[in-house]
Amino acid sequence: MASALNGGDSSARDETMVVVEVAPYEPAAGVSTWWDDGAILRAEVWDDPEKVVVISGNPAGLRSLARHLLTLAQQAMPGGRHLDFDSYSGSLAEESLAIRLEVEKQ
Repeated sequence: MASALNGGDSSARDETMVVVEVAPYEPAAGVSTWWDDGAILRAEVWDDPEKVVVISGNPAGLRSLARHLLTLAQQAMPGGRHLDFDSYSGSLAEESLAIRLEVEKQ
């Protein structure tokens, strides 16, 4: 398993900019987002040595996940708004657990 990222001295690490477009939140239209072409994403739980939620996917799937998270992170997004993904709708790999991304209610 990959080690945790550490927030140490930012001047000591290399950085690159990644641009992910999101649709602005419009209260009348609700939450709007999309998947990149060819996206594959899955969520599973590993039980050993402790319970771990594993989210994996190809680059298009991980970019799409970033878009979904950034969409919900917009300043205007009300608490409780959420996005649901499951394998039945084709948004996740067939063997994946369903995922709900939700803005914490204040």
